[in-house]
Amino acid sequence: MDRPATLQMAGDVAVVMIAAPPVNALNAALRAQLWDIFQQIAHDPQVRAVVLLAKGRIFSAGEDICEFGQQPLAPTLSQICNLVEVSKVPVIVGLHGAALGGGVELAMAAHYRIASPAAVIGLPEMTLGLVPGAGGTQRLPRLIGAKHALNMILGGRPITADFALQIGLLDAVTDGDLADSALAMAQKTSRPRPTYAQRNNLRDGVAFLDEIAARRNAVAATGRFASQRALECVEAALLLPFYTGLAFEADAFARCVTHPQSQALRHVFLAERRIAPRLLARTDDGWRLAEPLGVAAVDALQRAARRAIVALRERGVTEGAIDRAHVDDGFRRGPFGGRDGHAGPQGPDIQRRMLAALVAEGTRLLAAGIVARASDIDVLAVHGLGYPRARGGPMTAAKLAGLLVLAEEMKQWAADDPVWQPPPLLLRAGLLAGGFDALSD
Repeated sequence: MDRPATLQMAGDVAVVMIAAPPVNALNAALRAQLWDIFQQIAHDPQVRAVVLLAKGRIFSAGEDICEFGQQPLAPTLSQICNLVEVSKVPVIVGLHGAALGGGVELAMAAHYRIASPAAVIGLPEMTLGLVPGAGGTQRLPRLIGAKHALNMILGGRPITADFALQIGLLDAVTDGDLADSALAMAQKTSRPRPTYAQRNNLRDGVAFLDEIAARRNAVAATGRFASQRALECVEAALLLPFYTGLAFEADAFARCVTHPQSQALRHVFLAERRIAPRLLARTDDGWRLAEPLGVAAVDALQRAARRAIVALRERGVTEGAIDRAHVDDGFRRGPFGGRDGHAGPQGPDIQRRMLAALVAEGTRLLAAGIVARASDIDVLAVHGLGYPRARGGPMTAAKLAGLLVLAEEMKQWAADDPVWQPPPLLLRAGLLAGGFDALSD
């Protein structure tokens, strides 16, 4: 079996090559290999510098999302970053394609960074309800200051190599061969430059804390657990000693991993990659419903939602209350286009009835074989109905709410309208510990 990372010597420069296709994910096997290689380098007096590169179309997409929520296997990425950072010889990393998440954190632990012009660099953890967990919130502010660090961490969007050079995240952008340019940099570099020791961007503590304060209300208003933890972590980069800040970040990451928002966001991310192209197709700009099955499935969900709304209106629930209940549930706006209505004590009941209608129809689509698994319904609802990603989709939200309890309520509501009649498959799923997932398996 090919090794996910290799070590070769170019004179007195150690060249470490990551080769774990297709995206060089920093999974347990690759981490173990990198740990062994950098330990070997640390004990080799003949090595004068290290160059870290990657094969394939991108440098690294970061850690393996499937490992999140599991017992972490040593060495962790944070441990590897610390090992790289304390290297007695300079470590130069060459970035190409995309460097994302843990890949960027590994690059920040290196002493010097060079990239090809087309490289993009980003920390997308926030889109998964997470904070960077391998030192990203502590090293990034040291390299580029609070403003740009918060933009990258809270925004989650990658930046270009040219912009990364402009703000100080990169030391050079090369038009030539990346490996040759990195080796040339290694030959000219005589000493390590650990990121933890860089404090120029932390010297103006008042300006740093002002940047934190300016974002606090906006971050709180989003209701995103991870955003609030990220803000606290970046603040800790200024207020705490470096390794204490790493421990603070690790605690925040652990809390994010177990938070329902992150569980839901990771569920949708993985479900998007499992759904059949006949239902949802990937495009350059994201995703689109596929004709005819994907569109037909979403139409069925929309009809169920409209029928539930009619039944609610017949019970005297106002349009404003329905709109507000949707907004409080995470939708951008309600079905009548409003955002500022008043749901009052009816809000939770409206939300549960709307959820139940979607779950009932989703279960019928699953039973009919239109979709292969319940998570397909979640993805279709997110992209076709604007269902909040942070809720994970209706099938996941129903599982978290308790399928059996919801099914019993639906039996009562079915007297108002058959849209709430629980299908037999829903009752079966409610009896299984894994819910719909157990049925799919």
